[in-house]
Amino acid sequence: MVTCEACGKDVPSGNSFCTSCGAVLTPPISHSEPVNSEQITGKPEGVISWSRKIPLITNPWLVLQCIFIPLGCGAVLGGFLSFILGGEWDLLILMLIIGAGLGVLMLIIMLVLQVITGGGLETEFFISDEGVAHKAGRTPRTLDRVSTGGSAVLGSMSGTGAGLLAMSQENNVLAWEEVRYVSVYRSVRSIVFRSKDLISPVVLYCTDENFPQILAMVRKFAPAIATANL
Repeated sequence: MVTCEACGKDVPSGNSFCTSCGAVLTPPISHSEPVNSEQITGKPEGVISWSRKIPLITNPWLVLQCIFIPLGCGAVLGGFLSFILGGEWDLLILMLIIGAGLGVLMLIIMLVLQVITGGGLETEFFISDEGVAHKAGRTPRTLDRVSTGGSAVLGSMSGTGAGLLAMSQENNVLAWEEVRYVSVYRSVRSIVFRSKDLISPVVLYCTDENFPQILAMVRKFAPAIATANL
């Protein structure tokens, strides 16, 4: 076991990045062995890491989430309440309207954030022969905490819950053996990795330069069942 310098968690020896926070692990340097450039920079051999701003309002992956998640939650909650109250389907319509309103609000917030941040939220990405990971930058982490704290102060349980969910997904790691679904969005150079339970996906936003290389690594290391449509 080795200790991650970023979060202090114990990680199995041989891992290229932390399974808890996604940080690249610095391999131990033996004084009896020659020191190479990979050891000096702290970047393990075989790991590709880069930073990129995640586009928001121009990102189909995020836009679809903003539309369907509030609508889905409204449909489930409204249907449940209508069933409990004996067929009062007006509640379902009301919940759907509220969900649509929340979706529009989220899209407006995304537009404002994209303008304020000059193109999106800075994020770090990693890929190796072990798996994939992303790590939120300082700006999105700060925004998550501000929005969560503000929602808690205002007494908004839904806003607080959404903020806590966003905070829990700031650093996501997925090993190749856990990957079951891979979706490629070439227009924004992004690749989405999901496990069989569809919870906490890892999204890699590539650059124009490294996208072909990253896609080749995905085809090489991801399970065949996940790359059949690539």
